[in-house]
Amino acid sequence: MLYIDRYKALPFEFLKLMEDQINAAENAKSISAEVCQWSGVIFGVLFGLGFFWSEVQKNDLMSLSWWKPVSALVAGAAVSAHGSNVINNKRTAELTALLVRSTNSASELPVALSPEYSDLLEDSDNK
Repeated sequence: MLYIDRYKALPFEFLKLMEDQINAAENAKSISAEVCQWSGVIFGVLFGLGFFWSEVQKNDLMSLSWWKPVSALVAGAAVSAHGSNVINNKRTAELTALLVRSTNSASELPVALSPEYSDLLEDSDNK
C-alpha cells in the first residue's frame, strides 16, 4: 500500500520541485550587481550633494554651476542601472538554463512505439 501511495504523490513532488527551481531562478541575485546598484545610488547622491554644497558655500547662487551635481547624480543613476541590468540578465540566464534542462530531460523520456496499420504490410511477411 505504501508503494502505491508514494507513486501517487510523485507527480506532485516533481511539480513542487520544479516550482521551487523556477522561484529560485526568478529570485537569483548577484552580489557584485547588488554592490553596483547600491554604490551607484549612495555615491551618486553623496557626490551630488557634496558638489552642490561646495557651490553653495561660495555664496554665489546666481553663477551656480549645476553641471557638477547633476552629472554626479546621472553617473550614479547609470551605475545603479547597470547593476539592475546585471541582476535581470542573471535571472534570465537562470530561467533559460532551467528551460533547456527541462526540455532536454523531456526529450530523453522513453517513447512508446505505437504499431501503425499499413496496407503495405498485408501482403508482406512482416505482419
